[in-house]
Amino acid sequence: MPRFFFLDIGNLLTYSFFMYIASIRITFSAAHCIKGYEGNCAQQHGHNYRVEVHVASPIVNDTGLSVDFRKLKHLAVEVVAKLDHQVLNDLPFFAEHNPTAENIARYIFEQIEPKLPQHLSLHCIRIWETDDYVVEYHK
Repeated sequence: MPRFFFLDIGNLLTYSFFMYIASIRITFSAAHCIKGYEGNCAQQHGHNYRVEVHVASPIVNDTGLSVDFRKLKHLAVEVVAKLDHQVLNDLPFFAEHNPTAENIARYIFEQIEPKLPQHLSLHCIRIWETDDYVVEYHK
């Protein structure tokens, strides 16, 4: 059962849900080139990507868990395994969408979201292309 509170601000009555956000991190390595980019990234090159999967749940089970981290990680590894040690431009999704960090995050989001248990929602996917560059995708 979601927990929420009401906040009365003058004539405005609002509510807010409390949510648990649980996260796992995995990595994969892949090569890509960015078509239409003016610069070095137009040439094929590779990254050691870090992927963060963040899920939200309004509830915990009788054990006090909102998510089983091992199951969430297994699901993420299953999805990311299709990208690992690949030339992303050669994969069907990225033949139609430039393999930018933005599109990689969206791809992973769209693959994981429908496979989650009903009580979980996919809060966001973060893709770290380098230690300095990160993209977050959420709906």
